[in-house]
Amino acid sequence: MKGFTLLEILVAMAIFSVVAVTVYGRAGDVIMQTGSLEARTFATWIAQNGLTRLQLELAPGELPATGHSVESVSMAGRDWELVTEITATSAAGLRRVEIRVHSIAEQGERSSDAVARLTGFVGRY
Repeated sequence: MKGFTLLEILVAMAIFSVVAVTVYGRAGDVIMQTGSLEARTFATWIAQNGLTRLQLELAPGELPATGHSVESVSMAGRDWELVTEITATSAAGLRRVEIRVHSIAEQGERSSDAVARLTGFVGRY
């Protein structure tokens, strides 16, 4: 009668358990990275939409007013905070627009670091 000895089975189980723990740990990392990538993608889209909306709302030859604004945005079932800062540049017909997007947690708390940042320039045309 041939078969595996108890020692061979224990060694095989030990190898399998080490591999299983390693795979489980890596799978968790991949899930976290995927969530982070998804959040950055949505935040980048929100920032690009904010800059485009600003450009479309201007009348021909008009410049946006300098200043700071904050607005709430919903996208993909999440709440985001869009922070827009418009500053003058050394060129008279040009404004610098910096947009930061923060995620809003379910408790209503804003993330301290921006998930996405976008800098653009708007000028007279």
